[in-house]
Amino acid sequence: MYTKVTYDLGEVREIQKYYPLNYGAPGCPREKKKKKTPEEIKKQNETNKRRRFQRLLIANFGEGDIHMTLTYRKDLRPEAMDGAVEQRAKFLRSLKREYQKAGYDLKYLGVTEIGSKGAVHHHIVINNPDGLNVTKIIQKLWPNGQQYQTPLYEDGEFEQLSSYLVKEDTKEENTGTSYTSSRNLIRPEPKREKVISKRWKDPPKVPKGWEMIKETLFSGINPVTGYPYQRYMIRRIHEGKYLRISDDKRSTQAAGLRNRGPGGRDLTGAGNKDGKARDRRQRERSEP
Repeated sequence: MYTKVTYDLGEVREIQKYYPLNYGAPGCPREKKKKKTPEEIKKQNETNKRRRFQRLLIANFGEGDIHMTLTYRKDLRPEAMDGAVEQRAKFLRSLKREYQKAGYDLKYLGVTEIGSKGAVHHHIVINNPDGLNVTKIIQKLWPNGQQYQTPLYEDGEFEQLSSYLVKEDTKEENTGTSYTSSRNLIRPEPKREKVISKRWKDPPKVPKGWEMIKETLFSGINPVTGYPYQRYMIRRIHEGKYLRISDDKRSTQAAGLRNRGPGGRDLTGAGNKDGKARDRRQRERSEP
């Protein structure tokens, strides 16, 4: 018997499988458990936090939404985290009002960091509704310094972005960090079930209508319990076709999105006037 844990993230599901400590893995001797070092504990905490961020990102945001970085001019920098959090809250309240005027709800997830030399940055992911010029609104609402905006791309199921946001918290040179999120975020809860079987399949069997996200598959030993452990993600397929654009197209698109400067300006020379590129992405994602 083993435990199967499932996180329903909408078009993606995360699945974990492990053996209960009181049963263990049949025919598999438990590896000798070692006391974890402070570095290992720190690394595990970072992994757990990164996965929580990744679940929130997958469940609440998609391609075309925005990751923004807000900075301060040196003469306007808050002296402490309290001041930075107050400035962030003021900005988000103003942004929320702009969304509400247009008939939309603002969703956000972010982290604020203060570096060892006093530099303050806000990294915030927000939804980007159609028909709302979010870039222009942000430029209007943030007079304290520079603001950089990058469209999200789902290549890798937001693992790179979640790692980046968590590492802002774990950088040794940071003197402080503060997280924030809107109350209207979907917060995935785990569904646990006991499976009456000696072993799980490796590679795992994927339900009809879903596909394995191969780069997420891990089958090995849990360093905490010393027993086998499996984790992977699956993606929904509709009528034999991807709901989203293909992996090849996503990779090509992601490369283009990385070439964006402040305010979403296209640095490749191809241009992005009047939202044409984003309209094209939406057409590629749409169901057949």
